[in-house]
Amino acid sequence: MMSGVNTKRSNYHCCVPMCNSDGRYDSTIHFHHIPKDKDLKKQWITKIRRDEGPLFKVTASTVVCSKHFKTEDYNWTPLRKRLKNDSIPSVFNWVEQTTPRRPLKRKILSPKKMLIESSVHNEDEEDITTSTDCLPSTSVSSETDEESDIKRLRLELVEAKKRCQDLEAQLSLEKFGIERFSKDDSLMLFYTGFTSYKHFYLFYRCVEPNAKTMVSAYYQGTPTFSLAGRKRNMLLIDELFMFLCRLRVGLLEQDLGVRFNCSISTVSRKIITWVNFLYMVLGRIPLWMSREAIDECMPECFKVLYPKTRVVIDCTEIKTQQPSSLVLNSQMYSNYKGSCTFKCLLGVAPHGLITFVSPLYTGCMSDVEITKLSGLLELLENGDDVMADKGFTLRKILSERGVTLNIPVFLKNKGKFTLEEVKETEQIAKLRIHIERINRRIKEYHLFDTPIPLSLAGSVNQLWTVACILANFKGPIVQSWTK
Repeated sequence: MMSGVNTKRSNYHCCVPMCNSDGRYDSTIHFHHIPKDKDLKKQWITKIRRDEGPLFKVTASTVVCSKHFKTEDYNWTPLRKRLKNDSIPSVFNWVEQTTPRRPLKRKILSPKKMLIESSVHNEDEEDITTSTDCLPSTSVSSETDEESDIKRLRLELVEAKKRCQDLEAQLSLEKFGIERFSKDDSLMLFYTGFTSYKHFYLFYRCVEPNAKTMVSAYYQGTPTFSLAGRKRNMLLIDELFMFLCRLRVGLLEQDLGVRFNCSISTVSRKIITWVNFLYMVLGRIPLWMSREAIDECMPECFKVLYPKTRVVIDCTEIKTQQPSSLVLNSQMYSNYKGSCTFKCLLGVAPHGLITFVSPLYTGCMSDVEITKLSGLLELLENGDDVMADKGFTLRKILSERGVTLNIPVFLKNKGKFTLEEVKETEQIAKLRIHIERINRRIKEYHLFDTPIPLSLAGSVNQLWTVACILANFKGPIVQSWTK
C-alpha cells in the first residue's frame, strides 16, 4: 500500500512535537498518514521523535503535515503533488534550534610554556626553512600579519615577566629585612648580635616549630588566649629579626614601624610577644653546669690557681626611669649608680659561659641579700669554690655549706697589704675580669644603654634574661678557649 496518503481534511492536526499545523486554519497544508509498513512506520516515528505507548498511539487520524517534507520527497504531476512511497519526514524545528558550536579560543600559555613552545616553534621553522631551500619559492607560504603579531606579543610578555622578576629581586634587597643583610656578617652582628647569618638561621630553625604556634592576647585584642587572632603581616623570620633589632640596636618602636612598614602598635605587640616566647623557650635551657662539665672545660689559668672554682659571681645594674612615687623611688635608688636601677646577679663558669641569671631586683638591695634570695646557694655543692668581689661578704654562709669563697683581701689594721695579699688580690682580679667582659657583652644589647622607661617594667625582666642567654651564642670570650 502506498505510504503517506495525501489529504486535505480540515479536522487534521499534525502530530509532530512543536508543530501547530491545523487544517482548520491553513488550507494550503497537506497531511499524510503514517504508513502501515512496519519498517517505514518505525522510521517515521523515530524521525518525529515519538514513541508508541499510553501517551501516543497511531490511529487513522494520526497525520504528519507537509511542512516536514522536502520538495524532492514529492512527485509532481500536472494535477497535484503526491508523496513518494519511500519518503520520510526530515524537516523539523529542533534541527534549526540546535546550539551552534562556540568558536575556538586560543589558549593563553604561561611564560615558561611560551618560551618552550617558542623554542620548539623556532626549531620547526629552521627545519622547514632548511628543507624548503631546494624547493621552488612558490611552495613556501609567507607568514601572515596575525602570526607575526602573536609572536611579537609573546616576546613582549616574556620580557615583561623577566623585568617584573628583576624588580621583585631588587625590591627584596632594598626592603629592610633579614634577606637584605643575609650576606653581610658584620651587619648581622650589628643588628642581631649573632656572628653570622648562618648562626642566626640555625637559631631561628630551632625556635621555628614552637614560634609557628605562638599565640598572644595582643594579636586578638581580647583578654583571653586563643589560636584565633589577627593574621601576621610579616614573615616569622622577619619578626624575630625586628625583635633583635629592638634588643640589640635599641631602635625605637616608631623607627621600626617605618623600617618594617607597620604601625607602632603592631611593633609593640610583636616585641612583647617575642620576648615572652623566647623567655619561656630559652628559659628551659639548663644553664647550670655539673661539676664534671666545669672541670672538663676549665681553662689552664684556673686549673693552676683555683681548680675548684664552680662559678664567678657579680651583680650588675641597669638604669631605669625615676618613678613619681617617693616610696618606689627610695626602693629603686642605687647609691653606687646615683640613680634608680634594677640589679641582677650573674654567675659565670670559669670558661666564660653564663650559668646563672637571677631575676631583677630593685637597686637599693645589697649584693649579699640578692645572693640569698636568688637561689644560687641551693645550686652549690660541698667542695665548690666561688669567686666574687669584695662586696660579697658570704664567707660564713658559704662555709656552712662546705663552699669556699675567694675574694680580694680586705685591708686590715696594719695599714698596708703584705706581699702575699697583694699577689692573691692580683690573681683574683686577673681571673675575675672575665665576668666583667661578660657584663660588657650583655650591655652591647643597646636597649639598656638608656634608662628603661617604666612602661617596660612589666617585660624588662624577660628582656634582660633573653639578652643574657643570647650572649652565650657569641662564642668564647677568650680566643684561645675556642676548643
